[in-house]
Amino acid sequence: MTDTGLIGLILVLLIALELVIVATRSAYVHTGLARRVQRDTATPQIRRSLALVQVLPRLQASLELIQTLDRFLMAGVLLFSLLRQSWRPSVWWSVSVMALAALVVFWTEWLLDGWVQRNADEWAVRLSAFARLALWMGAPFIVLPMRLAGASDDGHNVTGTVTEDELKNLVDVGEQEGLLEQGERNMIYSIFELGDTLAREVMVPRIDVLALEVNTSLEAAVEALLHSGHSRVPVYEDNVDNILGLLYAKDLLRVWKEGNEIGSLRDLLRPAYFVPEAKKVDELLAEMQSRRIHMAIVVDEYGGVAGLVTLEDIAEEILGEIQDEYDQAEELPYKVLPSGEYLFQGRIGLDDFNEVLASHLPTNEADTLGGFIYSRIGRVPASGEAIRVDDLVLTVEQVIGRRIRTVRAGRIPPNLSREEVVSHVDR
Repeated sequence: MTDTGLIGLILVLLIALELVIVATRSAYVHTGLARRVQRDTATPQIRRSLALVQVLPRLQASLELIQTLDRFLMAGVLLFSLLRQSWRPSVWWSVSVMALAALVVFWTEWLLDGWVQRNADEWAVRLSAFARLALWMGAPFIVLPMRLAGASDDGHNVTGTVTEDELKNLVDVGEQEGLLEQGERNMIYSIFELGDTLAREVMVPRIDVLALEVNTSLEAAVEALLHSGHSRVPVYEDNVDNILGLLYAKDLLRVWKEGNEIGSLRDLLRPAYFVPEAKKVDELLAEMQSRRIHMAIVVDEYGGVAGLVTLEDIAEEILGEIQDEYDQAEELPYKVLPSGEYLFQGRIGLDDFNEVLASHLPTNEADTLGGFIYSRIGRVPASGEAIRVDDLVLTVEQVIGRRIRTVRAGRIPPNLSREEVVSHVDR
Protein backbone atom coordinates (compact mmCIF):
# COMPACT_ATOMS: atom_id res chain seq x y z
CA MET A 1 0.00 0.00 0.00
CA THR A 2 1.33 3.46 -0.94
CA ASP A 3 1.78 6.23 1.62
CA THR A 4 -1.17 8.12 0.09
CA GLY A 5 -3.40 5.04 0.39
CA LEU A 6 -2.29 4.48 4.00
CA ILE A 7 -3.04 8.11 4.91
CA GLY A 8 -6.44 7.86 3.23
CA LEU A 9 -7.25 4.66 5.15
CA ILE A 10 -6.24 6.27 8.45
CA LEU A 11 -8.46 9.28 7.73
CA VAL A 12 -11.42 7.04 6.90
CA LEU A 13 -10.95 5.07 10.15
CA LEU A 14 -10.66 8.26 12.20
CA ILE A 15 -13.82 9.70 10.61
CA ALA A 16 -15.65 6.41 11.25
CA LEU A 17 -14.57 6.55 14.90
CA GLU A 18 -15.86 10.12 15.12
CA LEU A 19 -19.27 9.07 13.78
CA VAL A 20 -19.50 6.08 16.14
CA ILE A 21 -18.74 8.39 19.09
CA VAL A 22 -21.47 10.81 18.00
CA ALA A 23 -24.00 7.99 17.57
CA THR A 24 -23.14 6.47 20.96
CA ARG A 25 -23.46 9.77 22.81
CA SER A 26 -26.76 10.58 21.09
CA ALA A 27 -28.19 7.12 21.78
CA TYR A 28 -27.41 7.11 25.50
CA VAL A 29 -28.41 10.72 26.10
CA HIS A 30 -31.81 10.26 24.41
CA THR A 31 -32.57 6.64 25.28
CA GLY A 32 -36.22 6.21 26.28
CA LEU A 33 -37.41 6.11 29.85
CA ALA A 34 -39.35 2.91 29.20
CA ARG A 35 -36.10 1.00 28.76
CA ARG A 36 -34.72 2.30 32.04
CA VAL A 37 -37.53 1.16 34.29
CA GLN A 38 -38.32 -2.31 32.93
CA ARG A 39 -35.28 -3.98 34.42
CA ASP A 40 -37.04 -7.17 35.52
CA THR A 41 -38.23 -8.04 32.01
CA ALA A 42 -35.17 -6.70 30.13
CA THR A 43 -32.89 -8.94 28.08
CA PRO A 44 -29.17 -9.23 28.98
CA GLN A 45 -28.28 -6.78 26.18
CA ILE A 46 -30.73 -4.20 27.47
CA ARG A 47 -29.49 -4.69 31.04
CA ARG A 48 -25.96 -3.89 29.87
CA SER A 49 -27.27 -0.73 28.23
CA LEU A 50 -29.14 0.19 31.41
CA ALA A 51 -25.93 -0.26 33.42
CA LEU A 52 -24.22 2.25 31.13
CA VAL A 53 -27.10 4.70 31.57
CA GLN A 54 -26.49 4.60 35.32
CA VAL A 55 -22.98 6.03 34.76
CA LEU A 56 -24.00 8.40 31.96
CA PRO A 57 -21.89 11.40 33.13
CA ARG A 58 -18.71 9.30 33.14
CA LEU A 59 -19.62 7.76 29.77
CA GLN A 60 -20.16 11.21 28.25
CA ALA A 61 -16.82 12.45 29.61
CA SER A 62 -15.02 9.39 28.22
CA LEU A 63 -16.61 9.85 24.80
CA GLU A 64 -15.68 13.55 24.75
CA LEU A 65 -12.07 12.71 25.66
CA ILE A 66 -11.76 10.12 22.89
CA GLN A 67 -13.50 12.46 20.44
CA THR A 68 -11.04 15.27 21.22
CA LEU A 69 -8.06 12.98 20.64
CA ASP A 70 -9.64 11.66 17.45
CA ARG A 71 -10.11 15.17 16.06
CA PHE A 72 -6.50 16.13 16.85
CA LEU A 73 -5.33 13.03 15.01
CA MET A 74 -7.55 13.80 12.01
CA ALA A 75 -6.25 17.36 11.82
CA GLY A 76 -2.66 16.15 12.18
CA VAL A 77 -2.97 13.48 9.48
CA LEU A 78 -4.69 15.88 7.10
CA LEU A 79 -2.05 18.57 7.68
CA PHE A 80 0.76 16.03 7.23
CA SER A 81 -0.75 14.84 3.93
CA LEU A 82 -0.88 18.41 2.66
CA LEU A 83 2.64 19.38 3.72
CA ARG A 84 4.25 16.32 2.13
CA GLN A 85 2.93 17.23 -1.33
CA SER A 86 5.75 17.96 -3.76
CA TRP A 87 4.00 21.06 -5.12
CA ARG A 88 3.82 22.76 -1.68
CA PRO A 89 0.24 24.09 -1.41
CA SER A 90 -0.28 27.63 -0.17
CA VAL A 91 -1.39 28.34 3.37
CA TRP A 92 -4.79 29.58 2.21
CA TRP A 93 -5.35 26.46 0.12
CA SER A 94 -4.45 24.24 3.08
CA VAL A 95 -6.76 26.14 5.43
CA SER A 96 -9.59 25.95 2.87
CA VAL A 97 -9.25 22.20 2.51
CA MET A 98 -9.22 21.66 6.27
CA ALA A 99 -12.20 23.98 6.75
CA LEU A 100 -14.15 22.15 4.05
CA ALA A 101 -13.35 18.80 5.64
CA ALA A 102 -14.46 20.09 9.05
CA LEU A 103 -17.73 21.38 7.54
CA VAL A 104 -18.47 18.02 5.86
CA VAL A 105 -17.81 16.15 9.13
CA PHE A 106 -20.03 18.61 11.04
CA TRP A 107 -23.02 18.17 8.72
CA THR A 108 -22.57 14.41 8.71
CA GLU A 109 -22.54 14.33 12.51
CA TRP A 110 -25.61 16.57 12.69
CA LEU A 111 -27.62 14.32 10.37
CA LEU A 112 -26.42 11.18 12.17
CA ASP A 113 -27.40 12.64 15.56
CA GLY A 114 -30.97 13.30 14.39
CA TRP A 115 -31.24 9.86 12.81
CA VAL A 116 -30.07 8.06 15.95
CA GLN A 117 -32.44 10.03 18.19
CA ARG A 118 -35.45 8.56 16.37
CA ASN A 119 -34.50 5.05 17.55
CA ALA A 120 -32.27 5.86 20.50
CA ASP A 121 -33.20 2.73 22.47
CA GLU A 122 -32.22 0.35 19.66
CA TRP A 123 -28.95 2.18 18.98
CA ALA A 124 -28.08 2.15 22.68
CA VAL A 125 -28.27 -1.64 22.65
CA ARG A 126 -26.31 -1.96 19.38
CA LEU A 127 -23.52 0.34 20.56
CA SER A 128 -23.27 -0.99 24.12
CA ALA A 129 -20.00 -2.85 23.37
CA PHE A 130 -18.31 0.29 22.06
CA ALA A 131 -19.70 2.31 24.98
CA ARG A 132 -18.22 -0.15 27.49
CA LEU A 133 -14.85 0.04 25.67
CA ALA A 134 -14.94 3.87 25.73
CA LEU A 135 -15.81 3.80 29.43
CA TRP A 136 -12.85 1.50 30.15
CA MET A 137 -10.42 3.57 28.06
CA GLY A 138 -11.46 6.86 29.65
CA ALA A 139 -11.58 5.62 33.27
CA PRO A 140 -7.91 6.38 34.14
CA PHE A 141 -8.29 9.97 32.92
CA ILE A 142 -11.90 10.71 33.96
CA VAL A 143 -12.71 9.17 37.36
CA LEU A 144 -10.14 11.06 39.45
CA PRO A 145 -10.81 14.53 37.92
CA MET A 146 -14.56 14.03 38.33
CA ARG A 147 -14.17 13.14 42.01
CA LEU A 148 -11.84 16.05 42.63
CA ALA A 149 -14.39 18.35 41.00
CA GLY A 150 -17.14 16.92 43.20
CA ALA A 151 -19.09 15.59 40.20
CA SER A 152 -20.98 12.32 40.50
CA ASP A 153 -20.74 9.61 37.88
CA ASP A 154 -24.03 8.11 39.05
CA GLY A 155 -26.75 8.40 36.42
CA HIS A 156 -29.40 8.47 39.15
CA ASN A 157 -28.23 11.96 40.11
CA VAL A 158 -28.54 13.36 36.62
CA THR A 159 -31.30 15.94 36.73
CA GLY A 160 -33.66 16.33 33.83
CA THR A 161 -37.27 16.60 32.88
CA VAL A 162 -39.43 13.75 31.71
CA THR A 163 -41.59 14.93 28.83
CA GLU A 164 -45.24 14.14 28.35
CA ASP A 165 -44.40 12.20 25.19
CA GLU A 166 -42.00 9.96 27.15
CA LEU A 167 -44.67 9.22 29.76
CA LYS A 168 -47.21 8.46 27.03
CA ASN A 169 -44.67 6.18 25.39
CA LEU A 170 -44.30 4.36 28.70
CA VAL A 171 -48.08 3.92 28.89
CA ASP A 172 -48.19 2.62 25.30
CA VAL A 173 -45.44 0.10 26.08
CA GLY A 174 -47.39 -1.03 29.14
CA GLU A 175 -50.49 -1.60 27.03
CA GLN A 176 -48.56 -3.48 24.34
CA GLU A 177 -47.02 -5.79 26.93
CA GLY A 178 -50.36 -6.45 28.60
CA LEU A 179 -49.58 -4.52 31.80
CA LEU A 180 -52.37 -2.01 31.13
CA GLU A 181 -55.86 -2.44 29.71
CA GLN A 182 -57.07 -0.11 26.98
CA GLY A 183 -59.45 1.56 29.42
CA GLU A 184 -56.60 2.23 31.83
CA ARG A 185 -54.52 3.68 28.99
CA ASN A 186 -57.38 5.97 27.97
CA MET A 187 -57.79 7.08 31.58
CA ILE A 188 -54.12 8.04 31.86
CA TYR A 189 -54.24 9.88 28.53
CA SER A 190 -57.29 11.79 29.80
CA ILE A 191 -55.27 12.97 32.79
CA PHE A 192 -52.64 14.40 30.43
CA GLU A 193 -55.36 16.21 28.49
CA LEU A 194 -56.72 17.95 31.59
CA GLY A 195 -54.01 20.58 31.26
CA ASP A 196 -55.29 21.48 27.77
CA THR A 197 -59.00 21.41 28.70
CA LEU A 198 -60.86 24.58 29.68
CA ALA A 199 -63.67 24.93 32.20
CA ARG A 200 -66.17 25.90 29.48
CA GLU A 201 -65.49 22.57 27.75
CA VAL A 202 -66.61 20.47 30.72
CA MET A 203 -69.19 22.74 32.37
CA VAL A 204 -72.93 22.20 32.48
CA PRO A 205 -74.14 25.03 30.21
CA ARG A 206 -76.32 27.75 31.67
CA ILE A 207 -79.41 26.51 29.87
CA ASP A 208 -79.15 23.15 31.69
CA VAL A 209 -78.37 24.59 35.12
CA LEU A 210 -80.99 24.15 37.83
CA ALA A 211 -81.00 27.37 39.84
CA LEU A 212 -83.50 28.65 42.40
CA GLU A 213 -84.71 32.20 42.93
CA VAL A 214 -83.93 33.43 46.43
CA ASN A 215 -87.62 33.93 47.26
CA THR A 216 -88.57 30.37 46.35
CA SER A 217 -90.64 28.78 49.12
CA LEU A 218 -89.11 26.13 51.34
CA GLU A 219 -91.51 23.45 50.06
CA ALA A 220 -90.84 24.30 46.39
CA ALA A 221 -87.08 24.21 46.97
CA VAL A 222 -87.32 20.81 48.67
CA GLU A 223 -89.44 19.50 45.80
CA ALA A 224 -86.93 20.80 43.22
CA LEU A 225 -83.96 19.18 44.94
CA LEU A 226 -85.75 15.87 45.51
CA HIS A 227 -86.90 15.75 41.90
CA SER A 228 -83.47 16.59 40.43
CA GLY A 229 -81.37 14.55 42.84
CA HIS A 230 -78.82 17.38 43.11
CA SER A 231 -76.98 17.81 46.40
CA ARG A 232 -76.42 21.55 45.85
CA VAL A 233 -77.86 24.22 43.56
CA PRO A 234 -77.05 27.89 42.93
CA VAL A 235 -79.48 30.52 44.19
CA TYR A 236 -79.94 33.85 42.40
CA GLU A 237 -81.74 37.13 42.85
CA ASP A 238 -83.61 38.83 39.97
CA ASN A 239 -81.71 36.89 37.25
CA VAL A 240 -79.32 33.96 36.95
CA ASP A 241 -76.35 36.27 36.38
CA ASN A 242 -76.70 37.46 39.98
CA ILE A 243 -75.74 34.34 41.92
CA LEU A 244 -75.97 34.86 45.69
CA GLY A 245 -74.56 31.52 46.80
CA LEU A 246 -75.11 27.78 46.89
CA LEU A 247 -77.93 25.94 48.62
CA TYR A 248 -76.94 22.56 50.03
CA ALA A 249 -79.62 19.87 50.14
CA LYS A 250 -78.54 18.71 53.61
CA ASP A 251 -79.01 22.24 55.02
CA LEU A 252 -82.39 22.64 53.37
CA LEU A 253 -83.71 19.22 54.40
CA ARG A 254 -82.55 19.69 57.98
CA VAL A 255 -84.48 22.94 58.33
CA TRP A 256 -87.50 21.46 56.57
CA LYS A 257 -87.51 18.38 58.81
CA GLU A 258 -87.15 20.36 62.01
CA GLY A 259 -89.89 22.77 60.92
CA ASN A 260 -87.78 25.85 61.55
CA GLU A 261 -88.92 29.16 60.11
CA ILE A 262 -86.60 31.01 57.73
CA GLY A 263 -87.04 34.37 56.07
CA SER A 264 -85.80 33.16 52.68
CA LEU A 265 -83.32 30.77 51.16
CA ARG A 266 -80.74 33.50 51.70
CA ASP A 267 -80.41 32.35 55.32
CA LEU A 268 -79.16 28.92 54.20
CA LEU A 269 -76.72 29.93 51.48
CA ARG A 270 -73.03 29.10 51.43
CA PRO A 271 -70.48 31.13 49.43
CA ALA A 272 -70.21 30.33 45.73
CA TYR A 273 -66.84 29.95 44.02
CA PHE A 274 -66.53 31.71 40.64
CA VAL A 275 -64.05 30.85 37.88
CA PRO A 276 -63.57 32.17 34.31
CA GLU A 277 -64.46 30.12 31.24
CA ALA A 278 -60.77 29.91 30.25
CA LYS A 279 -59.73 28.29 33.53
CA LYS A 280 -57.60 25.17 32.95
CA VAL A 281 -59.35 22.11 34.34
CA ASP A 282 -56.26 20.74 36.08
CA GLU A 283 -55.80 24.05 37.91
CA LEU A 284 -59.51 24.13 38.77
CA LEU A 285 -59.34 20.61 40.19
CA ALA A 286 -56.40 21.53 42.41
CA GLU A 287 -58.20 24.65 43.66
CA MET A 288 -61.42 22.76 44.37
CA GLN A 289 -59.46 20.17 46.32
CA SER A 290 -57.58 22.75 48.36
CA ARG A 291 -60.76 24.75 49.08
CA ARG A 292 -62.75 21.56 49.71
CA ILE A 293 -65.59 22.57 47.42
CA HIS A 294 -67.58 20.48 44.96
CA MET A 295 -69.04 23.11 42.64
CA ALA A 296 -67.78 26.21 40.84
CA ILE A 297 -69.79 28.79 38.92
CA VAL A 298 -68.30 29.54 35.49
CA VAL A 299 -68.57 33.14 34.31
CA ASP A 300 -67.95 34.57 30.85
CA GLU A 301 -65.81 37.56 29.93
CA TYR A 302 -68.69 39.93 30.68
CA GLY A 303 -69.30 38.57 34.16
CA GLY A 304 -72.46 36.69 33.23
CA VAL A 305 -73.03 33.08 34.29
CA ALA A 306 -71.99 30.66 31.55
CA GLY A 307 -72.57 27.43 33.48
CA LEU A 308 -71.23 25.43 36.39
CA VAL A 309 -68.61 22.75 36.97
CA THR A 310 -68.71 20.02 39.59
CA LEU A 311 -66.10 17.52 40.71
CA GLU A 312 -68.19 14.87 38.97
CA ASP A 313 -67.84 16.72 35.65
CA ILE A 314 -64.06 16.75 36.02
CA ALA A 315 -63.99 13.09 37.10
CA GLU A 316 -66.00 12.18 33.98
CA GLU A 317 -63.25 13.73 31.85
CA ILE A 318 -60.94 11.06 33.26
CA LEU A 319 -63.23 8.11 33.90
CA GLY A 320 -65.92 8.62 31.29
CA GLU A 321 -69.65 9.00 31.93
CA ILE A 322 -70.63 8.38 35.57
CA GLN A 323 -74.28 7.59 36.16
CA ASP A 324 -76.00 7.00 39.46
CA GLU A 325 -79.65 6.24 40.26
CA TYR A 326 -80.57 9.88 39.65
CA ASP A 327 -78.93 9.91 36.23
CA GLN A 328 -80.92 7.01 34.78
CA ALA A 329 -83.44 9.34 33.20
CA GLU A 330 -80.72 11.46 31.63
CA GLU A 331 -80.08 10.97 27.95
CA LEU A 332 -76.75 9.53 26.89
CA PRO A 333 -74.48 11.80 24.81
CA TYR A 334 -75.15 9.58 21.78
CA LYS A 335 -76.65 6.28 20.70
CA VAL A 336 -76.36 4.08 17.62
CA LEU A 337 -79.52 3.82 15.52
CA PRO A 338 -80.63 0.59 13.76
CA SER A 339 -79.69 2.21 10.43
CA GLY A 340 -76.08 2.48 11.58
CA GLU A 341 -76.32 6.24 11.98
CA TYR A 342 -75.72 8.03 15.28
CA LEU A 343 -78.09 10.23 17.26
CA PHE A 344 -76.10 12.83 19.21
CA GLN A 345 -77.13 15.30 21.86
CA GLY A 346 -76.57 18.82 20.56
CA ARG A 347 -74.53 19.65 23.66
CA ILE A 348 -71.90 16.94 23.05
CA GLY A 349 -68.40 18.37 22.75
CA LEU A 350 -66.80 18.40 19.31
CA ASP A 351 -63.75 16.53 20.63
CA ASP A 352 -66.00 13.72 21.85
CA PHE A 353 -67.95 13.74 18.58
CA ASN A 354 -64.75 13.47 16.55
CA GLU A 355 -63.53 10.64 18.76
CA VAL A 356 -66.75 8.62 18.31
CA LEU A 357 -66.91 9.00 14.52
CA ALA A 358 -63.14 9.31 13.88
CA SER A 359 -63.98 12.58 12.12
CA HIS A 360 -62.15 15.90 11.96
CA LEU A 361 -64.69 18.64 12.52
CA PRO A 362 -62.81 21.88 13.32
CA THR A 363 -62.97 22.68 17.02
CA ASN A 364 -62.06 26.35 16.65
CA GLU A 365 -65.56 27.33 15.50
CA ALA A 366 -67.51 26.05 18.51
CA ASP A 367 -67.26 23.79 21.54
CA THR A 368 -70.37 21.67 20.94
CA LEU A 369 -72.01 19.95 18.00
CA GLY A 370 -75.03 22.25 18.24
CA GLY A 371 -72.77 25.30 18.26
CA PHE A 372 -70.92 23.99 15.19
CA ILE A 373 -74.18 23.63 13.24
CA TYR A 374 -75.19 27.14 14.33
CA SER A 375 -71.88 28.51 13.02
CA ARG A 376 -72.36 26.79 9.66
CA ILE A 377 -76.04 27.64 9.11
CA GLY A 378 -75.89 31.13 10.63
CA ARG A 379 -79.41 31.06 12.10
CA VAL A 380 -81.71 28.92 14.23
CA PRO A 381 -82.19 25.74 12.17
CA ALA A 382 -85.50 23.94 11.73
CA SER A 383 -85.98 20.26 12.47
CA GLY A 384 -84.97 18.22 9.43
CA GLU A 385 -82.39 20.68 8.10
CA ALA A 386 -79.06 19.05 7.19
CA ILE A 387 -75.54 20.10 6.33
CA ARG A 388 -72.72 18.17 4.74
CA VAL A 389 -69.20 18.27 6.17
CA ASP A 390 -66.64 16.14 4.32
CA ASP A 391 -68.25 12.69 4.17
CA LEU A 392 -70.68 13.36 7.03
CA VAL A 393 -74.31 14.42 6.89
CA LEU A 394 -75.52 16.19 10.05
CA THR A 395 -79.32 16.39 10.30
CA VAL A 396 -81.04 18.45 12.99
CA GLU A 397 -83.60 16.11 14.53
CA GLN A 398 -85.07 18.20 17.34
CA VAL A 399 -85.02 21.92 18.16
CA ILE A 400 -86.50 23.22 21.40
CA GLY A 401 -86.87 26.98 21.37
CA ARG A 402 -83.58 28.19 19.97
CA ARG A 403 -81.64 25.17 21.16
CA ILE A 404 -80.53 22.26 18.98
CA ARG A 405 -81.37 19.25 21.13
CA THR A 406 -80.51 16.23 18.95
CA VAL A 407 -78.57 15.70 15.73
CA ARG A 408 -78.46 12.62 13.50
CA ALA A 409 -75.05 11.91 11.96
CA GLY A 410 -74.29 9.50 9.16
CA ARG A 411 -71.68 8.96 6.49
CA ILE A 412 -72.27 9.39 2.77
CA PRO A 413 -71.37 6.24 0.82
CA PRO A 414 -68.22 6.97 -1.21
CA ASN A 415 -69.69 5.61 -4.46
CA LEU A 416 -72.53 8.20 -4.71
CA SER A 417 -72.53 10.62 -7.61
CA ARG A 418 -72.86 14.39 -7.05
CA GLU A 419 -76.62 14.29 -7.82
CA GLU A 420 -77.12 11.35 -5.47
CA VAL A 421 -75.24 13.17 -2.70
CA VAL A 422 -77.63 16.12 -3.00
CA SER A 423 -80.69 13.87 -2.76
CA HIS A 424 -79.04 11.94 0.09
CA VAL A 425 -78.61 15.15 2.08
CA ASP A 426 -82.10 16.43 1.25
CA ARG A 427 -84.00 13.28 2.11
